[in-house]
Amino acid sequence: MVKIIHLADDGSETAAVVLEDFTIEVIYSGIADMLREANATERIDMATSSGISREGRLRRDKILARIRS
Repeated sequence: MVKIIHLADDGSETAAVVLEDFTIEVIYSGIADMLREANATERIDMATSSGISREGRLRRDKILARIRS
């Protein structure tokens, strides 16, 4: 888990976002997918090769939709 904190000039916390490990993995795989699409002639489908559950795929698709919009 990662916590990203925005601090004011006086050092006080003004905002924070907590990301779970699954979200971070999906974000990285989403960025990697977009780079492959831009630079490679062949696209590797991460969803079918990873063997994640249906629920995991739905969560992944939701996160990737946010990244791409």
